[in-house]
Amino acid sequence: MTFSPRTISASKTTSIPSDKPSRTLLICIDRDDDVGVKTGIRTPILGRDACVAAATKLSITDPEEADANAIFAGVKEYDELLSKGEFCEVVVVSGVFERGVIGDKKIRNQVSEILKGYPADSAVLISDGSEGEELAPVLQSLVPIVSIRKVIVKHSRSVEESYQVLGRYLRMLIFDPRYAKYALGVPGIIFVALVLTAHFLPTADTPLILVAFIGIVFIIRGFDIDRKIEQIGKLSATGYLRLFSVFASVLIILVGIATGISVFFPSSKGGCSDPCKLLQVVSQNPGLFASRAPAMVGYFISNAQEFVWLGIAIYITTTIFFNLIRPGSRRIARYLVELFVLGLLYFPVFIFANVLISPSNTSDYFVAIIMFALAVNFTIAAYLYRFFSRRRREMQAIDV
Repeated sequence: MTFSPRTISASKTTSIPSDKPSRTLLICIDRDDDVGVKTGIRTPILGRDACVAAATKLSITDPEEADANAIFAGVKEYDELLSKGEFCEVVVVSGVFERGVIGDKKIRNQVSEILKGYPADSAVLISDGSEGEELAPVLQSLVPIVSIRKVIVKHSRSVEESYQVLGRYLRMLIFDPRYAKYALGVPGIIFVALVLTAHFLPTADTPLILVAFIGIVFIIRGFDIDRKIEQIGKLSATGYLRLFSVFASVLIILVGIATGISVFFPSSKGGCSDPCKLLQVVSQNPGLFASRAPAMVGYFISNAQEFVWLGIAIYITTTIFFNLIRPGSRRIARYLVELFVLGLLYFPVFIFANVLISPSNTSDYFVAIIMFALAVNFTIAAYLYRFFSRRRREMQAIDV
């Protein structure tokens, strides 16, 4: 493979110095091989005429292809350097459609072969985007890079760069396993659920079922539940006990909520309690909702409170236990305060629920207020003690 300096016309021919001239190689980079894919022309493409023919064919095949502009820019640079008496040559090299390491190695091998036939002293990288900056370290060991040209269509430079960034993120969402499972996997599950639900449950409740399913998916991902489940296998014995206690507490609280709601519906024996009758009255006369809402809230609290308090108490108690067996733990007092306050609040909340149900029954109202005030004061005192204790430790650390 041999090269010789070219001239465009007699008017552009200039005298070449008698001493050994420097040679510049103009390298047009087509990193994703648009030339090969769209025109069938194999790279490397050597010389001005071959480059012009390839760029022309590429422009005809795809008038919006930016690589054609980069090749024409390389030819223009070749003409300008040649008119100034510089020895130069223009070539087109390409990678592969998927880009990546294999494509960059292909570009490096092509440039290496070209340099065997045309031993250039310097090179100029020309591309339609950021390929020049990215490939400069790859080619720098073969030939000194003296300039990098980025060819962007004048009317859409910002758009072109935005497309480059957008394309990079789209490839990441599709091919990177860390993101593909959310960008493609979760929507795929939703689409399959849509088809199965519409096929097996063709009822009016189908949209609600799908919305509930999508909500579950969002909750799992939003609260990082999937990764926490992955960590279950790495738990120790105490970790499994802690997980069981949390799970039990949540279940008991959910049972309490379900119990509070169930009182508004007829029993299995067909009977309808006072909360059930109240709901029927409100459903028949929506205008009464504002006046009946306090009583409905009271019925819910009075029936759900025991289970909810029990679930919270189990969680706090197990937390105290795990802090007792953990060496050096200083949080036991804090959780004891929380457990004590929870017990103090039980009676006031119970009385308030009864007052909401029947405002005229206020015999224990005063006692409930006293208990609530004690709970609030005890909580404030405990947290003030923690605050000043922490400040005292900080001041002692500063003095030391």
